[in-house]
Amino acid sequence: MVVLETNIPVREIMNRDVIGVDPDDTAEVAAQMMNRYDVGNLVVIRNKKAIGIVTEEDLVRKLVSKNLLPEKVKIEDIMTSPLITVSPNTSLTSAMRIMLKNNIRRLPIVEDRKLVGIITNKDLLSVSPELNRILIDLIEINRDLEMKVPEETSEKAVFQGKCDICGVLSENLREVDGMLLCEDCYEEMMT
Repeated sequence: MVVLETNIPVREIMNRDVIGVDPDDTAEVAAQMMNRYDVGNLVVIRNKKAIGIVTEEDLVRKLVSKNLLPEKVKIEDIMTSPLITVSPNTSLTSAMRIMLKNNIRRLPIVEDRKLVGIITNKDLLSVSPELNRILIDLIEINRDLEMKVPEETSEKAVFQGKCDICGVLSENLREVDGMLLCEDCYEEMMT
């Protein structure tokens, strides 16, 4: 039996390449940056301090759904703030509990008031398959798109909606152990 060491610090798995954006930039700039860097979030930075986060979901819920023009809306008006952060020495277990308690999928890592990295629920999945139960709970809390069930039912039904692991919108989700997965996450989980 493999024993999972959950006291390893988040610095061991954090992504150090965090893309930041100025709060005075527009939502249009944020969307372009997310597209350019293929990320689902940007940390909002003012005077070298992380003050918030803007996600794809923020753009949809706070901008698109209200028919606002992206070039007219500042990031500070749609960002999620205050920012919940942890230090690089925080254990994975503690980080997961913080994410669950606060209903978040991304957790910036700050040291001496400086942004040094970020972890996501997908990063946590990559650590060990034994963490799946905790991650499934985290995903269930964050599920906010209703899935559309196809009219034809078959052995392998295909769903439309948001991947429970990476959050990507997909028209080809597969159900595995009660989770809806995009093709990439499905392949990763099956290997």
